[in-house]
Amino acid sequence: MSEIKNAAGDVEDPEAGGGLFDLPERFVLIGLIALAGVTFLAWLFVSPERTWLNLLLNSYYLLGLSLIGTFFVALQYLAHARWPTLLRRVPEAMGQCLPLVAGLMLLVCFGVGHLFHWSHADAVVNDAILSAKSGYLNTTSVVGRLVVFMILWIGVTGAIVGRSRTQDEDGRLEHTKSNVRLSAFFMVLFAATFSMSSIDWIMSLEPHWYSTLFPWYVFSSVFVAGLAVITGLAILLHRRGHLPGLNRHHLHDLGKYMLAFSFFWGYLWYSQYMLIWYSNIPEEITRFTLRENPGWNGLFLTNLIVNFIIPFFLLLPAAVKKVPSYLLGMCALIVVGHWLDLYLMVFPSHHAAGPKLGWLELITAVGCLAAFLLMFDRQFRSARPYPIRDPFLADSIHHHL
Repeated sequence: MSEIKNAAGDVEDPEAGGGLFDLPERFVLIGLIALAGVTFLAWLFVSPERTWLNLLLNSYYLLGLSLIGTFFVALQYLAHARWPTLLRRVPEAMGQCLPLVAGLMLLVCFGVGHLFHWSHADAVVNDAILSAKSGYLNTTSVVGRLVVFMILWIGVTGAIVGRSRTQDEDGRLEHTKSNVRLSAFFMVLFAATFSMSSIDWIMSLEPHWYSTLFPWYVFSSVFVAGLAVITGLAILLHRRGHLPGLNRHHLHDLGKYMLAFSFFWGYLWYSQYMLIWYSNIPEEITRFTLRENPGWNGLFLTNLIVNFIIPFFLLLPAAVKKVPSYLLGMCALIVVGHWLDLYLMVFPSHHAAGPKLGWLELITAVGCLAAFLLMFDRQFRSARPYPIRDPFLADSIHHHL
């Protein structure tokens, strides 16, 4: 490898092309994707409603992970944070999975009639609440907003990542300054569009229910999951030799992020539940009445334990946040836990008696995750594993508490 002089001093200029998976592993991922596709098509004839719910659940989960990749990058640019520069290619590659997620979400649009009560004209005519919301909640508007949002998200992400990678070639500081401005725009864009998206695709599954806190709650859930994915992927890439400068201080900071926002998620969970329980307004309590029935109550309580109580106590000690294998296990727990959280947002609207957890749910989730990881691997391979000419790279390489 050639040597170049950059912000970090004389370091190796890594070639693009190294990824998370070897060729046999990529074939396994492709096989899992194919299995999920066949399962999806077969179950459309057996239980179309449940099949579309699974696709919505997993597509929206991947949408959150992809957006959090760009959100994390934008946040660090705006904060002028130096420590995460070394691992920035990880969230960048996550953000570049948005075209894949856009395809999955557009596929969900074909199942709107099976998913949303407000999509049926006869139901709207005979329901005063749905009639009042029909100007916002209708198929044309919801799908149209999704298309516009996807174009904006993909466009801004591509611009930020493009400038970051161009800096590898010319080393110009102007790319960093430009990305700070783009990041500020993305933050405003994200706040508005993700809020509307969470209302369109998740909250409107129960169109008579509402909560002004709900978009914040969804954001907190996908943000914690996104942090866990960033951390887990960084550890795995380090083990493959692609992030040699990653050290225990980077892991400690990532662990603190996961601890802090697990607490933030718990705070929002409690705030939403407590305020709705205390006010006891019929239009608001229906959501929790459904999830506290005997069929759903076990998962409802498990959600709080897995996503708040366990991460809070197991991530609290400083020493454990510096142990890669321990942190990797916590990442896996959080990723699964917040999938469960989204499951509890989606499935009870159509299965009031209790959860549906079987081979369909497992295969769909694994297949969608495999597609995401394959896309991530491809995007990560398309650039150097770390931003070789970023002005903050030296500080990130020498990061310590």
